[in-house]
Amino acid sequence: MSGKSEAIVRFIANLLPLYDGERQDGLWCARSLTDGTLTLPIDESVSDDEQGWVSVRWQGDPSREQETRGDMLATVALERYVRLQGAGYNEDAIAGELWFMARHFHFKTGCNVYLPQLREPPHPLIRAGKQAMSMGQGVLVNLISKVMGI
Repeated sequence: MSGKSEAIVRFIANLLPLYDGERQDGLWCARSLTDGTLTLPIDESVSDDEQGWVSVRWQGDPSREQETRGDMLATVALERYVRLQGAGYNEDAIAGELWFMARHFHFKTGCNVYLPQLREPPHPLIRAGKQAMSMGQGVLVNLISKVMGI
């Protein structure tokens, strides 16, 4: 089996230290290291419209299993992962990293996470310009002169 479902599970399994990968029922799965929940890929090869559904065994219990969209599960996992990795950073830095990770998720899986308010971070030169403006216009003139080789 290979497809969106498996790609999503593999992506989530790499979000250490929140998740870890393990083999279960002959499938590569993602185990939550916080509560033991197990996420397994679903074979969607018979479907014309592969959407990346996954099976979730809450606290690893097969009797408490449900299917859900993998992109929605990944949205929550990515937000937690970025906040954990960005402890101590400001909200702009966390939003920038979350934007990057959302793009990386799309590249790896072909799916999108659900973050409707997330905006692309400004280009580094724009950020540098804003910082320079806060220091004074003379610094900005010097910065632009150096960048342009004047």
